[in-house]
Amino acid sequence: MKHVKRLGRWCLLGWAVAGAGWAADEDKQADASPVSVSISGADEALADNLRAFLPSMRHIGCDSPADQLDRFVESSEDKLYEAAEAMGYFDARFETRPVRAGSCWALNIAVTPGRPVRVASMQIELSGAGKELADFREAVSEKPYAEGDVLVTQKYEDFKTRLSRVAARLGFFDADFTEREIAVNIEQQRADIRLHFETGPRYQLGEVRVEQDVLDERHLKRYIRLIQGQTYDADLLLKQRRILEGSGYYAEVLLNTDFEAAEALKIPVSIKAVRNKRYTYSSTIGFATDTGLKVEGKMQTHWVNAKGHKLDVDASWSEKTPSAGFVYTVPLWMPESEFASAKVNWKRDKNDSGYLDTFEAELEYTRVTENDWKQSLFLNYQHFNYEVYLFGGGSSQLNFLGARVSKTHADDSVFPERGWSLKAEVKGASDSVFSDVTALQGRVDGKYLYSLESGGKFITRGSLGTTWVKDYDSPPIPIGFLAGGQSSVRGYDFESIGADGYFDYGRMNLIVGSVEYEHPVTEKISAAAFVDAGSAFDAFSSGQIGVEPYDLKVGVGFGVRYKSPVGPIRVDFAVPTDDYQDLHFYFSLGPDL
Repeated sequence: MKHVKRLGRWCLLGWAVAGAGWAADEDKQADASPVSVSISGADEALADNLRAFLPSMRHIGCDSPADQLDRFVESSEDKLYEAAEAMGYFDARFETRPVRAGSCWALNIAVTPGRPVRVASMQIELSGAGKELADFREAVSEKPYAEGDVLVTQKYEDFKTRLSRVAARLGFFDADFTEREIAVNIEQQRADIRLHFETGPRYQLGEVRVEQDVLDERHLKRYIRLIQGQTYDADLLLKQRRILEGSGYYAEVLLNTDFEAAEALKIPVSIKAVRNKRYTYSSTIGFATDTGLKVEGKMQTHWVNAKGHKLDVDASWSEKTPSAGFVYTVPLWMPESEFASAKVNWKRDKNDSGYLDTFEAELEYTRVTENDWKQSLFLNYQHFNYEVYLFGGGSSQLNFLGARVSKTHADDSVFPERGWSLKAEVKGASDSVFSDVTALQGRVDGKYLYSLESGGKFITRGSLGTTWVKDYDSPPIPIGFLAGGQSSVRGYDFESIGADGYFDYGRMNLIVGSVEYEHPVTEKISAAAFVDAGSAFDAFSSGQIGVEPYDLKVGVGFGVRYKSPVGPIRVDFAVPTDDYQDLHFYFSLGPDL
């Protein structure tokens, strides 16, 4: 709607000024009509706006009589002026002619736009309880026009909408424009704008009611961030919903504010959380030439009790590495970002020379910072039973105290185009506290992803690790590092780099690097080529028996990537550069970061 008062050479535009045509239905004039519309004398933006404001032509066809076309031309005149004024052309002129073009009608519109009206001044006044808030001041500072800009009125409307949205988001529900005016001098081709926005009072949250049947009242309070008397903020409501949805307890969270029931500027809030399935089951199957067939099953218990504790059970079978274990998680005071967990796991590593049974128990405290860094402190105990068929067996133990940090930053969680990930860990053990050695170990893993405008993608990753062991040249337990395999150096068997062929204790140092390039072939399929290199070693040079020297291993290969509905699927083929006939195959599913 447009309110216009003609006062001599002035016109005052009030509450609603007609918006620019691209905000309307751009193809409205056609509406499946066979009659073509041509516009001459106007630039592209003005022509598009004129088309958008034309009345519907759906009732006009090639066989329509001439008087019907004449009536349409007459009815469209006001719409053409309205469209031109919305683009700043207040003295535009139009000559519209319907003509026969072959077997059908055509509508020719000749435009004489004249000079556009330009903004000469803009006064914006902000008053009320919210006038000093940063959100309002920032919105007001981003004025829709600079002096001399053409008066495209959609910018004016967008500016008012932005102020109204800020008010609604912050709880100023009585906000209103007490003055809104565009004074246009048609002869001088100038416009003067004046707006006065009164925010009114800010509303608060009233009673907060939560309906759910998973947690008891005491532990539910840890998930509720909305407090009666708190100033209204839509971002806080959104955060509250995300906290409950992210807990895993609820399949759906409905959060409602009843503005009509507000009393004394307090709005009641109701939250209804519908419980999730208590148990989730999943299974996977995979194969790689270095690990063989692997079948894995998982059970996730979203809540064990009314305190919100969780239990994850995992078991896998493969010929070389069967395993089973569970993780019990206890949410703490800020449960969305702070929790404790207890992990118990058993696994067996087998090769032709023997086997290693590892029993592991770990207690971990984890918190996630506001900028998404995951930080953990842990106590990790491992007990080993091993047997080398030629030399017999034995047992040993390690007890580590350590810390971990990690973060993943990506523009998309499933199909990222750009991003990075970083993980770091440091841990130490003492032979005086349930450990057979005194040791200190650190490791850093990183990955970086960058996409080109052409659609190609580079992925680089690297790992560095080092170990110090007191008074021991070769530890009797698997404390060190190994390399090789799908997420390490492709082209080599899993954890074969640094292995001694009998029992893989690992080596004191680790260096791994990889560069990969993916090139799109179709929308869903990409081809990949990569080079991996790495080494697990005890020293850069060695003349000592049992000390593994630095020996860089390089693998090269190619692969195919497929964007499936559940995430990227990768198929890779790789060979070591020291034996191009030793082909390895890899298959994996999951995001790049």
